[in-house]
Amino acid sequence: MAPALLLVPAALAAFVLAFGTGVEFVRFTSLRPLLGGGPESGGPVARQGWVAALQDHSTLAALAWDLGLLLLFVGQHSLMATETVKAWTSRYFGVLQRSLYVACTALALQVYYHVLGLGEPLALKSPRALRLFSHLRHPVCVELLTVLWVVPTLGTDRLLLALLLTLYLGLAHGLDQQDLRYLRAQLQRKLHLLSQPQDGGAE
Repeated sequence: MAPALLLVPAALAAFVLAFGTGVEFVRFTSLRPLLGGGPESGGPVARQGWVAALQDHSTLAALAWDLGLLLLFVGQHSLMATETVKAWTSRYFGVLQRSLYVACTALALQVYYHVLGLGEPLALKSPRALRLFSHLRHPVCVELLTVLWVVPTLGTDRLLLALLLTLYLGLAHGLDQQDLRYLRAQLQRKLHLLSQPQDGGAE
């Protein structure tokens, strides 16, 4: 029993690493284009920008780096998914084989983020946002609560787990009036941005 319990921290560490990397990947692929304010894709300005970029040696070098980093991820991801490697890692790591696979995948992506200089996402947040984050759990915990409670049957062990984790998540919420004012200001800002006409739209 004791050796099996030692596997729990390693598996949890792999999960946290993979989850954090996934969040970072979504932030990189989704939020940067939305907040960048670049020209409309497909327009004449965008086409001229592509032509100039492809004639710039520094841009081509950066694209080569990006290609190499992506191949690092694809190669690691594909190599460790082969039956030969899975059999070898299962032989030497046992039930931690999947955790090792996930951890190596996350590390490959972390190398990609580090080379691009993305840095720590929280360093880009305002003090008011950091204060808000310190007063509540991550929004993804709502999904966890849904998984815990929205089930056709609820056994005693599952009920105990759901109650304890709900209590754990609920006790972390300590929003005050300053947090609520910040959330209200952010909501109004986003609604204002969504109400603005899109540049380059049809006339």
